[in-house]
This record gives sequence, structure tokens and C-alpha cells, in this order.
Amino acid sequence: MDASVIREVGRIRADFPMLAEWTHMNCGGMAPLPHSVGAELLRVPQTVVSEGPLQLLGHEESFLRHDAAREVLARFINASADEIAFTTQFSTAVNIVIEGMTWAEGDEIIVSGEEHPALLIPVLNLARRRGLRVRRMPVSHDADEMLEEFRARLTPRTRLVAVSHVTTDSGITLPVHEMTRLAHEQGSLVLLDAAHSLGQFRVDVKALDCDFYAMVGYKWVMGPYPSAALYIKRDLLDDIDVTWTGSRATVGGGTQMELDDLEWVDGARRFEYGGRPFSYDTAMAAGIEYVETLGLDAVAAHSRRLAEMFRDGLAGIPGAHLKSPHDPDRMTGIAAVALDGVTGVDLSAILRDRYRFVTRPALRGTSVRISFAAFIDDHDVERLLKTLGMIVREGS
Repeated sequence: MDASVIREVGRIRADFPMLAEWTHMNCGGMAPLPHSVGAELLRVPQTVVSEGPLQLLGHEESFLRHDAAREVLARFINASADEIAFTTQFSTAVNIVIEGMTWAEGDEIIVSGEEHPALLIPVLNLARRRGLRVRRMPVSHDADEMLEEFRARLTPRTRLVAVSHVTTDSGITLPVHEMTRLAHEQGSLVLLDAAHSLGQFRVDVKALDCDFYAMVGYKWVMGPYPSAALYIKRDLLDDIDVTWTGSRATVGGGTQMELDDLEWVDGARRFEYGGRPFSYDTAMAAGIEYVETLGLDAVAAHSRRLAEMFRDGLAGIPGAHLKSPHDPDRMTGIAAVALDGVTGVDLSAILRDRYRFVTRPALRGTSVRISFAAFIDDHDVERLLKTLGMIVREGS
């Protein structure tokens, strides 16, 4: 399975124009766009320029392909199309859930100690406004240890668990199956941040049994920034109140509407309203279809193998420390590395400016995060390891 990806890396790279100039190891931040995704992103606006907005004004599905995109995403995570809402960005998805829930002063939310601000800030702001308590669960490389820490924070006042499926900096996969089961037994709902799981490996929201799955399209599924979407379990659709809204969210509508005329459309589409960035939603679906053509299981195996290769190579570099899981069974395509005497901010800048590696500072600026996407090959990893060794020698 690994070899099927390796043989295709040359072809894959040709799909991404930027790779002719850069070694892009920040797919976990923002992916480069393959030709097919770029074409879909530009399809609607280019048609509007050349032919006018009539099809856009008429919301013609044959032109917009929006419902088809919803079907693509739903199939990809084993959901139903009516459980999918496209959102304008990741934080919009988080706010739909937390602002739509019913809260009482003193209720509690559990987050992990490595949540991205896109999730953490909305949660903290809600806590500030509603008098809630936010409890943080430390993240470690030991799943059993994390579960114990989670149990210690789960109380009868816990209303929501909002954690990453895979952490953004260190690429640690949380034991979300067990956490969801424990949360449900306590009567809590579960919102998972899928920014670093969607497209890294196969996801089945029914098997996870999570209540909400907040996704982005611009990382591991190679879609455009800031494409995003939200899965809401069908049984909970009527429990999440509609807060921000506008046209296209109701059945019918017009200038003479009254309070009694407010009837939400079926399914999660009720959370989509007003002018929609249709091209971003359909381009996200095009990214998913691109990843599917590569074979998601093969891509996941390829990324893990490169992460293992990187781990083994770091062992020969004095002062280099892997901050991501060492266990092959728990590795993802994310690896955070720290070098003695060099901050993550400086190291990322050196890699970019001198050697044309695109990375990102991580773990509060102490490390650099590396993303091993499908278009990265063995030579890229070998060259990165050689470069890190040179940086260490130059600094010693």
C-alpha cells in the first residue's frame, strides 16, 4: 500500500504548481491547491465574468453543484447529506454549536491543553459571557493517561467536550472513541475538531458516535482557504437553536414575513444563510475527490511511513527532539521537532528563507511542525534531515 503512493509521488507533485519552487511541509497549516481544485474554485466566478450572473441568481444546482458537494462530504465521513452544513470558516462551525446550545451558569466545558485558538477562543468567550467553567485536559503520548485525566475532569456539570481528534501542533490522536463513550454516559455532548483528521485517515462519524464534527477543507483534503463544514448528528438538529440567520434558511420567505412564518429548512442547511461562497464549498468537495483518487488508506500509510523515517533520522542528530508520538501505531502525518539552542520561530524562518522548506512554529514557539502529505517523498525527508543536521553543526 505504501509503494502505490511512492510510485505516484512524481505524478502527484505535478498536480501542484507551487511544488516546483518550494518543499511544502505545512499541509497542516494550509495545503497548496492541485489543478483540479483550483479549476473548481474559479469555475463559477469565471462563468459569471464571461456569461453574467443569471445561473448564480437562479441558484441552479446544475451550475452551482452545491448539493452534490454536500453529498461528497457526507459520503467521505459516513454521514447523511442532511447532517452537513457548509460554513464560512472553522470558527463559524464551533460557534453554531456552542451558541445554539442551552447553558446555565456553572456548566462546564472540557477542552484539551493543545486546542487551536479557532476552537478555544469561542469557548472562552462563551464561558465569559455565560458564567461557565472551562476545564483543560492535558495531552500526552499515553492514551490511557489521557483517559484518566479526562475522567478526572468529567463531572455532572459537564455539558460539552470540545477537543481535537488530532492535535494541531504535535499530531497526537486523542482516544476520542473512549472519550465520547464516557461523555455520553455522563450526559455530555461531544464536539470534535477535525482539522487534522479529515483527509489524514479514514473517518466514520457514526463509528465515532460524536455529536458534532467541525471540519476544514484547506489542510489535508487540499481544498481552498477558508473552506469549512460542520457535521451535526441528525437527532440533535432540533436541539441546536438557530442564532445567526438570514435568507435561504427558512421555508419560503419574503418582505411580508411575520414571526409565525419562521420555519427552518430541513436538516443542517438551516445553519447556512445569506450569500454563500459556493465555489469554496464545491472546491472543498473537489479536494476530497482528489484525495479519494489517491486512496486514503494508502495516503495515511505513506504519511506514517515518512513520519517514522523522520523519527529514525532525528535519532542521529545531536540536540534534536521529536515532540510527536514515537509509537508507529499512534503516528499521524504530523511531526513536531525541537533543536537545542534554536527557537521554533527562528528554525522555521531558517528553513524557509535559506532552504525553501515551508513549515510552521509549534508548541508555543519551541518547535517546528512538519506535515508529511501525499506529495512529500523520501528524498524530501532525507534532505530535511540533512538540513537540520547542518543547522545544528553551524550553531555548535
